[in-house]
Amino acid sequence: MRSFSLASVILSYFLVAGGLFAALLALAYMHVTSEAGGYLMLGCGAFAGGLIAARASRGSTIIEPAIGGLAVIGTVVALVATSDVGNMLWINAHDQTLRAIVLLAASSGVGALVGAWIGESQFGPATLSPAPWFIYTAFATFGACVIVSMIVGVLFATGRVSGEVKELGQVVLLGIGAGCLLAGLAVGASARSRPLLASLVGGAAGVAGFCFLLSRAATTDRDQLTGLIALSVAGGVVTLIGTLLGWIVVGRRLAGT
Repeated sequence: MRSFSLASVILSYFLVAGGLFAALLALAYMHVTSEAGGYLMLGCGAFAGGLIAARASRGSTIIEPAIGGLAVIGTVVALVATSDVGNMLWINAHDQTLRAIVLLAASSGVGALVGAWIGESQFGPATLSPAPWFIYTAFATFGACVIVSMIVGVLFATGRVSGEVKELGQVVLLGIGAGCLLAGLAVGASARSRPLLASLVGGAAGVAGFCFLLSRAATTDRDQLTGLIALSVAGGVVTLIGTLLGWIVVGRRLAGT
């Protein structure tokens, strides 16, 4: 078994998040209304994230996606719990809210763990080629942008950070900028070979997925969509910069392992 890698835990965190939020996007797109169907889709999203995380992980491959998956659930639950909506749900629908948290954690945790196990046991050693990192970076960037945007939005909305966010666009810019940089750092530190081109294209694709999620959640006109496309390109560049930094600081020393 390969050694434990903190960089791969962080990357797995973003990858499992990317899988989960991709499943949420699929739920909205397919208009799934069944509770069981919803949790099944979330489990499938976590499975995809865990599978990809196992292929991307530099370290022990199963432990890291499991930790990353639990951390994603913990983050989402914490963000909801600290919001006004979360407090209202906990007070007025305690049992139903607790049940939803347990089912979410179970479906996502099991999905991520099974995906990681299959990725480790059924597909053999991961390739040293940088080509698969297009997919890894796209998922990681997508997940990071959503997670960071949620954190930024809750921090400003609850007054934990001074300042006022008057528009969704400000949260989006902060989420994309910080999310792309963090995902890029994790990619560069975890990759076995330098994936610069893959990180540029994958980062842009991940931000495009995030922008598409926003277009489903909020009304956007043509000018806003044009701006989101420009953000995708800029996000790819920021991801590339983060990847280069992560590769120089960590990844290059452990190349090929």
